[in-house]
Amino acid sequence: MDINHAIKRCLRQAPLVSIYLLSYLAGTPVWAADNQPLVSCTVLDDEQKRLICYDTVAGRAAPVTGDQPVESEVIDNTSLPNLPAGIASLVLPETAEDTPVVKPSLLAKRWYLLAQTDRGPFVLTSHRPSYVLPVSYNSRPNDEVIAAEPGAYDFNNTEIKFQISFKAKIWPSLLSKYDDLWFGYTQLSFWQAYKSDQSGPFRETNYEPELIYAWRTNYPLFGLRGRVATIGINHQSNGRSDPSSRSWNRITAGLFFDRGENFAVTVRAWQRLPEAGEDDNPHIERYLGRGELSTHYRYGKETFSVMLRGQPNLEEPRGAIQLDWTHPLGKSPMQGYVQYFAGYGDGLIDYDHVSNRLGVGIMLTDWI
Repeated sequence: MDINHAIKRCLRQAPLVSIYLLSYLAGTPVWAADNQPLVSCTVLDDEQKRLICYDTVAGRAAPVTGDQPVESEVIDNTSLPNLPAGIASLVLPETAEDTPVVKPSLLAKRWYLLAQTDRGPFVLTSHRPSYVLPVSYNSRPNDEVIAAEPGAYDFNNTEIKFQISFKAKIWPSLLSKYDDLWFGYTQLSFWQAYKSDQSGPFRETNYEPELIYAWRTNYPLFGLRGRVATIGINHQSNGRSDPSSRSWNRITAGLFFDRGENFAVTVRAWQRLPEAGEDDNPHIERYLGRGELSTHYRYGKETFSVMLRGQPNLEEPRGAIQLDWTHPLGKSPMQGYVQYFAGYGDGLIDYDHVSNRLGVGIMLTDWI
């Protein structure tokens, strides 16, 4: 059996499971075992440093002992031979009473780069954003694909769009003390919930499991700090039968940069792997491009993101742009969310079709 068809059969069963996962995410933005960060602090022999680590994990300002404040310090793995696998370093905050705690950066939290953020293997954490857009309006629906399906129906321009995304470290320190192996999963769904005459079918669900090898880095570049380099194997499909079947496999590579807590840049590139059988979506790379650039900026309590996707071919300027804006909803962990998408590849079924979509909803877990 072709591997793509085997994966499709497994993934085709339960798009509604994602609704439960979204509701769970709303209550717990980052899935984590409660005691894992505390375990990371136990390796410190110095009582004062260990207490500072505990306070940092708990979100409290570190205590001051004596007349002089403790200076910020970076402890590398080489100076801590008993450090557990997967913990690269520990940043200890300044401890003067009028000095705020130095918080870990965005990527430090997402990729477990510091002792305070390392939650150990097999614990789910955020990968890409998870969100729900109850109102998502597409002004250019792909009517031709829907018309070709059995039981075709009229496309409703307004639908529900939602995404869940998480990852887990499955093999700490795979080849060295600076690298880890991760499993990631992203699911993107388009739900025609407002078509009461058609029982609200799912127009499409995209499934995207991937294995990611991540190498922790620490270098300056144009005012940013290089944090992580990745290489992975990525599968993406919609679990459908012909003529609506879409799937492809890629080798991916990525570089992750940030500057403090409020700014991050992600650069990703990919190379499609040859299909073993019939190609469900020929020349998909001409439309979805060879890579993407994403920037994320937090200003106060609001977050702005821009995603650009395309290929280095000026003769065929195809690709996509996505603009995101989030705003706090009172004291709720959720954020108000506005998303605008224009270009190719809004979903796999639209890989060769230009969409123009505006959505409003809530963000459960953001990039930052």
